[in-house]
Amino acid sequence: MSDNFKMDFKNAGVMRNGKIYTEEVTPVEKLPTTLKEILEKEEVEEKFFLGDNLEKWNYLKGAKDILRKAGTPFEYHFREGAIAFPDPLDKPARTMLTSEGSLNRSTHVIQDPTNNAFRILTPMETERINGFPDDWTNTGMPQNFRYFCMGNALVVGLIEKMGLTLNEIFESEDN
Repeated sequence: MSDNFKMDFKNAGVMRNGKIYTEEVTPVEKLPTTLKEILEKEEVEEKFFLGDNLEKWNYLKGAKDILRKAGTPFEYHFREGAIAFPDPLDKPARTMLTSEGSLNRSTHVIQDPTNNAFRILTPMETERINGFPDDWTNTGMPQNFRYFCMGNALVVGLIEKMGLTLNEIFESEDN
């Protein structure tokens, strides 16, 4: 979907028990939150910057075609496409995994706007991606557990919207 995604439905329809029901609908447009909008404004600690690992990160994020042998005579090609490196700040964040914050392909890497150096997201920034308050996971647990929690979490705003919509549907069925 593009940032300018718009739809114009004249009628949306559904069939239930052999009858077709239609409704004129107007979608509600909500622009996505970009990575740049969730970044911390203060200077970020040095431990979040990539340092000398740039070559390893380039390899992990890059396209691969590797011939693998899984026993004689079987062999196959392991292939994967490239991931944006660094992650674009003018787009929404990708889905986080529980391995966020570690040296792996799926971890978000950005070019810090304050100094142009490459870094991973801070735990607070991952909380913001999912719609949690700042420092929600800052309970004394280790940093990697904070990343794990956010990689395992659901995006609060989406869940809230689904719940409210379901409540509206249930209430209209009761009437």
